[in-house]
Amino acid sequence: MALTREWLRRRLGVFDMYALVHSDSQSTFYFVLGFVAFYAGQYAFLGTLYGVALMVAIALTYGEMGSRFPETGGSYLYVKYAFGAAAAYVSAWLIAFDQIVMVAYGAIDAAKTLNKTLGLNVAEPLLAAALTSSLFVLTLVGIKESAALAKAIASLDLAVIPTVIALALLLHPAWPPYFNWGGVEAASLLFAFSLLSRGFTGIDAIGQLAGEAREPLVQVPRATLLVIAIGASTGLGLMAATMSALRPEDIKDPAVAPLYLASSIHPYLLYAVALNLFLVMVVAALAGYVSFSRLMYMLAEEGHIPGILAKLHRRFRTPYLSLVVVYIISLVLVLLGEIEIILAIYAIGSLLNYLLVAMALAKVARGGTLYSAFKTPYVAGMPLSALVAMSLLPVGIALTVLEKYRYLWALGLWLLAGVVLYLIEHRRG
Repeated sequence: MALTREWLRRRLGVFDMYALVHSDSQSTFYFVLGFVAFYAGQYAFLGTLYGVALMVAIALTYGEMGSRFPETGGSYLYVKYAFGAAAAYVSAWLIAFDQIVMVAYGAIDAAKTLNKTLGLNVAEPLLAAALTSSLFVLTLVGIKESAALAKAIASLDLAVIPTVIALALLLHPAWPPYFNWGGVEAASLLFAFSLLSRGFTGIDAIGQLAGEAREPLVQVPRATLLVIAIGASTGLGLMAATMSALRPEDIKDPAVAPLYLASSIHPYLLYAVALNLFLVMVVAALAGYVSFSRLMYMLAEEGHIPGILAKLHRRFRTPYLSLVVVYIISLVLVLLGEIEIILAIYAIGSLLNYLLVAMALAKVARGGTLYSAFKTPYVAGMPLSALVAMSLLPVGIALTVLEKYRYLWALGLWLLAGVVLYLIEHRRG
């Protein structure tokens, strides 16, 4: 796709691919870490094992599908091949909603980090609004070195966070699975497991980037394994470190739990973690802008939504109307200033999308019509990754719906808007 090529400006290597996935997936877990610890209590580490298992299954599923479809398009292509264009459109439209929400939570958490570290005492909704406004301008003008920026921040993150984990476990040794939280009651296991079901979203970027790799049949599997190894070790390590070095009463604001963890080790480490967290969250929000605009461009090219949403700016050659949509909705979310609302509506669409992709992989694998450079063992004619994903994802969806059914109207309105656009465009066609 021409727009995608222009955005990246060069073919991606393995670490380029990993870095672009890293900010999406890691930022989500950093955001929910404190909430999971608070709501799960002594069972937080055990719950994280479930979240990591789900992440591994999703990553392997996308890795397998990416090696079968070494081109730009991600889940849209996979679902379209298996179930048709209409199902693929619904799948893509669902994940587009989460890309907008990603902008909001990235901006809010970045704002919280600045306030906590620098003591700005600025109203966080206003600070987050300023951040999302700046990112809107940046993406409107164009992103020329996004891959290089993502690599630099991923490298910083891989240096800072493992250091924090190692020091916390060394200075505050405790035994799993309860560490120093034995006897801490769970405020709501249902809510905690709902968050853990959505704690590693962003993994789907592996499939979207397959078309940008220099050697996709080699690099997609390698990037997938890198995401799994680092994601699992970071997720489990951070939770273990938090439960070893902190107590529930130490976490005053769950959205910035890594900052309290850093403070418990050394005051100077706070600033390194704050800078790291701020940059990761900003890049996550930036990725939301870019991913949404790319997805709208693709859906418009496929003839599913009005072409005006993919219209390029005369000077900057970016899909400015799609970016305006992201900006307005994210601005509403950040000005509300309610973290609970964002936690409630985030990633439900992604879980549904992931389930469709797992089902598509199972169908494609049984058909045996596409070559794959990367496979997990087959059970009953289907890849083990797809079977595990199809077993765990409905659990995550059910937990989320049971806990947050009051907020499903937001996703319902988004789906309704998508259906209306789809019908208008296809009636014209």
